[in-house]
Amino acid sequence: MPGFSVKIKGEGTDPKYCCSSCNLLLNEPRQTSCGHRYCKSCLDYPSRGRERFQCKVPICGQQINTENVFPDKAIEREIQSIEVFCNNDDDGCKWEGLLKELKIHLAECGYEKIACIHQDCGERFPRRDLSKHLTDNCASAACQWYPFKDIAKHQESCPMAPARCGWCGKKGLTRAQLQDHQHPQSGDCPNMKLPCHFEPVGCKEKLERKQHGDHQKKAITARHLAMLLLLATHLEGLVLRDQDIGSRENMRAAIPRLDKDQGSKIAQLEQNVSAYQSEGATASGSGSSEALENRVEQIRAKVEDAIKKLAAWEPRVGTFEGIVAVLNREIEKCSSQMEAYERQRRQDREIIETLERKVRSLERIIALKDVALAEQDLRIQTLELTSYDGILTWKIPDFIHKRHDAITGRTRNLYSPCFFTSRTGYKMCARIYLNGDGMGKGTHVSLFFVVMRGHFDGLLRWPFRQKVTFMLLDQNNREHVIDAFRPDPTSSSFQRPTSDMNIASGCPLFVPLSQLESSSHAYVRDDTMYLRVIVDTSDLN
Repeated sequence: MPGFSVKIKGEGTDPKYCCSSCNLLLNEPRQTSCGHRYCKSCLDYPSRGRERFQCKVPICGQQINTENVFPDKAIEREIQSIEVFCNNDDDGCKWEGLLKELKIHLAECGYEKIACIHQDCGERFPRRDLSKHLTDNCASAACQWYPFKDIAKHQESCPMAPARCGWCGKKGLTRAQLQDHQHPQSGDCPNMKLPCHFEPVGCKEKLERKQHGDHQKKAITARHLAMLLLLATHLEGLVLRDQDIGSRENMRAAIPRLDKDQGSKIAQLEQNVSAYQSEGATASGSGSSEALENRVEQIRAKVEDAIKKLAAWEPRVGTFEGIVAVLNREIEKCSSQMEAYERQRRQDREIIETLERKVRSLERIIALKDVALAEQDLRIQTLELTSYDGILTWKIPDFIHKRHDAITGRTRNLYSPCFFTSRTGYKMCARIYLNGDGMGKGTHVSLFFVVMRGHFDGLLRWPFRQKVTFMLLDQNNREHVIDAFRPDPTSSSFQRPTSDMNIASGCPLFVPLSQLESSSHAYVRDDTMYLRVIVDTSDLN
């Protein structure tokens, strides 16, 4: 059936609760892989007999595989919890409640229009007027097989008389419909008490239909299995004791054949006996007749014995068939549960894949944020070490490791933090080769001075002419290594920078490597070296 056509309490319906086909409230909602929802019946119609169908939403039109359509239980629970009015509120019914309760109410609502219980009548009227209609207005109320004077007696047992189920309280039924409603095998009364499926193996419980599931879950692991085990043990003993009888199929096939063969033999022997008696046989003939009668009795006894054994097997076979039926139902139930679990597993897998894609996207964003934070940290650290008086004191920690990287060529040189002659002055830095560069490679430490492009270069005097002094500090404060030079005005190293920094210029033979290891000095202590670069700013002020 299509969606629910109901009167909703409050404001309008959320579009997510409406079918994409019939635009009514979703009835047994199904969700497609493109994200739209349909009623089960609306979806079955276009997809019946086809593996793919086209989404009916105009802006979508996606081809949907029928295997990628799943029940949407979450939306179904939300829809069933929507508050609605009775469909007959315009006729005076004041009922209001949840959508899931509407069907039960309509089955009892006195304002719901129903057809007359007599098919020949054809009138429709509110349920509460049924008795009045049958008494006053119905043209088919009198039964054609009884005179009018006996109509009251006839109505006491008339199958078309209105009735109400005493078990579930359902109204609007006739007596005939009530019998079908309460039928043990085909009835649909939810409160009808039925025997347990394990009755063939000894379970005596009788429960309402809705209680069977809980009873099976609670008892299947203990009582029912114990009953099955007891029955199996008993049958095993019977089989061992009656092995000479053979299988059930062989017995059923053999007994009628044996009965037929022996019956024909018995009939033939009886004819022979009658012939002997009618002819007045001799004494020897009389003896032969008695032998034949004994033989007949023996055969008849064997046939009766075989029939008894077959009759004894019949209830056991029926018991086995009942057990097999119960097990088949359990297998079908488990199979349906497995299919539901598999559908749920596929849905969970799709959700996991979506979350994994989101996680990977977030990881990329976090990586970009980490790079930005590292750049900010480096900038902050540089600003903390920056000086504006033309003097740089440079600390080089982890000297041994950095010296090893310079020897192996992994990191041949290091740059110092930048420093300035003033807030608006020249921007500069130092560059050191711990294993030397050029003519000092492998024998000396090379130290160079670099002029960098600054924000206020347009206000400064060019070329750079300030005296530069290099110092390797002795941490014992005894003998520092000092070297100084004045810039060559014609060198490109001291012209106004056109890129981030000019070519470095300085002392390729600043200090011999052997002097760093001198025991009388402490140029390297605690794996740390200190350098100082002094730029003369006296003539700048």
